[in-house]
Amino acid sequence: MARTVALAFVLFVITAADAQATAFRVVVVPGLGLDDLPALADRGAIGLLVPGAGPETSAARARAALVRGKVTNSLRGLTTGPRLISFGTSATIPDGPVIVIGLPGEATQPNNRRYPVAVIGGGYHGLLTSDSTRIPGLVSIVDIAPTALGRDNGLGWQTDDNAAATIQSLENRIVANNRTRVPVTILVVALVALLTLLWPRAGLLGLGAGLAANLVLELASVSGPWAVLPIFTVAIVGGGVLLALTLRSNLGAGLFLAALLLAYLVALGTGPAVALSTFGGALNGRFYGVSNVLETMLLVPAFAAAAFLGRQLGLVAFGLVALIAFVAIAGNRFGADGGGAIVLAGGFALLGALLWDARGRVLVAAFVGALMLALGLIALDAATGASSHVTRALQSGPGGLAGDLRDRITLSGHRIAHNPSVAVVFGIGFVVLVVLTIHVLRSGRPLTQRALPIALAGAIALSLLVNDSPNDVALIGSVGLLVCDLVMLRDPCAAAFCLRSPSASSWPGVAGRRLSRQRPRP
Repeated sequence: MARTVALAFVLFVITAADAQATAFRVVVVPGLGLDDLPALADRGAIGLLVPGAGPETSAARARAALVRGKVTNSLRGLTTGPRLISFGTSATIPDGPVIVIGLPGEATQPNNRRYPVAVIGGGYHGLLTSDSTRIPGLVSIVDIAPTALGRDNGLGWQTDDNAAATIQSLENRIVANNRTRVPVTILVVALVALLTLLWPRAGLLGLGAGLAANLVLELASVSGPWAVLPIFTVAIVGGGVLLALTLRSNLGAGLFLAALLLAYLVALGTGPAVALSTFGGALNGRFYGVSNVLETMLLVPAFAAAAFLGRQLGLVAFGLVALIAFVAIAGNRFGADGGGAIVLAGGFALLGALLWDARGRVLVAAFVGALMLALGLIALDAATGASSHVTRALQSGPGGLAGDLRDRITLSGHRIAHNPSVAVVFGIGFVVLVVLTIHVLRSGRPLTQRALPIALAGAIALSLLVNDSPNDVALIGSVGLLVCDLVMLRDPCAAAFCLRSPSASSWPGVAGRRLSRQRPRP
């Protein structure tokens, strides 16, 4: 009797495993294009499939990622590991339950196209949804294997009565953003640098106005280059000058920059608007949160707002700005940028220590404490159910974090070595960063007055280590450092407030030491 029960149990397990393994067949249809999506929408849920990660893709790379349920950046080679699924090919669209996909051709090509995917059967209808992308209608190739196996982390779907039109609109926005991103970035860098040289405060606030325009344009679904370029020009130049004339006090400028950070926090937490914005990334491996370009841009208003409000209102205001920036950029449900967490922790610790004249052991303690607090907040975020590459790195322990850092440094080196334009941009930006850093360090101004540019320089140095886009960080970081350098060294209003004692609390023990140094000897 016991043997019979045991045999029945084994047969049940095998049957359940077979049922799970055949939840959906996977069929590649050669030549399947986006114009086939309307017909697919009548039979199931549809989406756009990103076939790989990194700058290049091919049929071999896509197939390797498809059967293994994971993807490797093309700069590192083919995806390896155990195969989870198999797939077939068909000249026609088969009946369900089936996952039908299109894939790139055999030749190596830029990874800037998306391919049709449809899940037919199983109750799927409308738009495909993915935890890997967090953008309805956009799917990663890593989502196919868990869906075929019937796992919980597979694709979902949401109702859309005109799914094909929604997908086409999404495709048009991605194409327009990818076409516009480079010229807009060059435009923003040039305008902010020029405005800063002429009027430092207008350059700082103009960068903030440009970041605000990035949000507004995406919320309005405006992405064409002929509309985006003029709007950014007006926002940076006109907005920068108007804000500089209006917000003459450091308190007003700090509140504006803090409000900008808060707006990004809300936008990141309520939908994919930032990921689909001009500075949201190429969506060929990183799909949600903030890109390295946007993270580096946001460092300037984050540190400037903390410096202005911290010195005007005290340490509580400084900490509140730092918290908003950290959650917006590094929170798993928001920016989900693990490198940004380290960058912000180091930058804010250095900024606060210098503003309140903390040195030596206090400075080291501030940095270590900020880093531990950052990791603690990410761990708390993960404990409440949030999941991203940040939480996965933390779950792997110190060894996993060290490996992730080593991998990012290696990938940065590959980007520089394999793309001459990346190498040129990185080289120019790095030289400018070094020159500006030496300039601010050799300046004879009080340390509190130089705190903002020094902290930003430290944060950019960290960013070059922990992020894998050295050209973006170097280019945007050099302009941001120019802004902070000239604002603090040339703008009388911004410089003057750093020469006064802070109006509220200071670092423990620092104020007492400062007063003791100022007490005349008997």
